[in-house]
Amino acid sequence: MEWLWAAISVCWTIGAWVVARAVWAMAQSWSASGMVDSGLAGGLSRDANPVGFALARGAALLVAGLALLFVAIGIAITLGWISRAL
Repeated sequence: MEWLWAAISVCWTIGAWVVARAVWAMAQSWSASGMVDSGLAGGLSRDANPVGFALARGAALLVAGLALLFVAIGIAITLGWISRAL
């Protein structure tokens, strides 16, 4: 049963890593283009609203940081389950 929980925590860790990478890349894309665009009408421009743009980019980087924290937790939990299984 411990191996099952280890496999589940590996999936958790991989999922958190994918979220961290995707959100980080999204924030970098926003910085490069100077525009936060959801694909719908309108968007948030760095020139038109610098404070809103900085808050949106900062929030995205915060989410990426939290996802990295979940990666670290997932690695620790995975190692814990593997050590219990052995």
